[in-house]
Amino acid sequence: EIGEYMEGCAMMSERLVIRSNNDDHVLFRVFRVIYPKNASGDRPYYNHHHPELEISCIQQGSGVFTCEGKDYPFRAGDVFLHCGNDAHYFHRIAPEMQLVMLVFQFEQRQIWALGGEWFEPAYLQLFSGGGSIGHYVPREAPEAQAICQLLQESFDDCREQKPAYQMLVKAKLLAMLSNLVRFFHEDLPEPPELPSFRHRHQIERSMQFILKHLDSEFSLDDLAREAQMSRSYYSSSFRKLNGVSVWEYITSMRIERAQQMLETSEKSILEISGSCGYNNISNFNRAFRRVTGKTPREYRKDCQQANSTRME
Repeated sequence: EIGEYMEGCAMMSERLVIRSNNDDHVLFRVFRVIYPKNASGDRPYYNHHHPELEISCIQQGSGVFTCEGKDYPFRAGDVFLHCGNDAHYFHRIAPEMQLVMLVFQFEQRQIWALGGEWFEPAYLQLFSGGGSIGHYVPREAPEAQAICQLLQESFDDCREQKPAYQMLVKAKLLAMLSNLVRFFHEDLPEPPELPSFRHRHQIERSMQFILKHLDSEFSLDDLAREAQMSRSYYSSSFRKLNGVSVWEYITSMRIERAQQMLETSEKSILEISGSCGYNNISNFNRAFRRVTGKTPREYRKDCQQANSTRME
């Protein structure tokens, strides 16, 4: 999926998406973000957040980046990482040069669903350290340089789509995570007490159930039963593995489906609302705006304008 649309005041160009062959949900997003020249200077707070994990590198520009209330001065070559639902935005953009960055977003499930020797708890420690883990790797660090190169290669792989490019992108994600573990190794918290491999598999099965039934109503009891766990253990294990609650995950997946339908179909917003599990259009509009910062109508209009501009 290659698209272009506005988010805040930034132009997201060549949004490259790898989807699951099993249920068509998004496994990875890799994209370049280009801020217009008139975006420089101090900028108001922008409540940008998402449940996916994110690794990004600054390709051009400088300024101040704010994540979870902490300011990080940045320059080209710096790397940032964000946990699920971290609020992050550019607080200040220097006027000397247009801001450009590469972004890699992925579900936390891409870490813990790895089996056998491929699973490394330290990868999860990166995103569960609270204040002990920073969000910033300076460009002078060899790890930042390696991550920037891997991000560019992943972007190019997704754009060219040569045979086995999906496997190469996943391998490069593991390499990026390994470089982050190397950089932050002294600050990593104690390894979390994770569910067993069997329980992780059962939670993953419940997530596949969610993705297949996004248009249906189901309860926490239904999901716990699907995972063959008690309600409380299922809830706590789900959050421990995914960094968000069950309902936050369900909402994000429903809105992701709605975005895809708004971009690719002529269905009415009411029809899309029902297809994504919302029987009440007001609830759908409210959830969509909370996740994307726009109403469904605004989102579709922006997509149409971007498509029209690209075709000119």
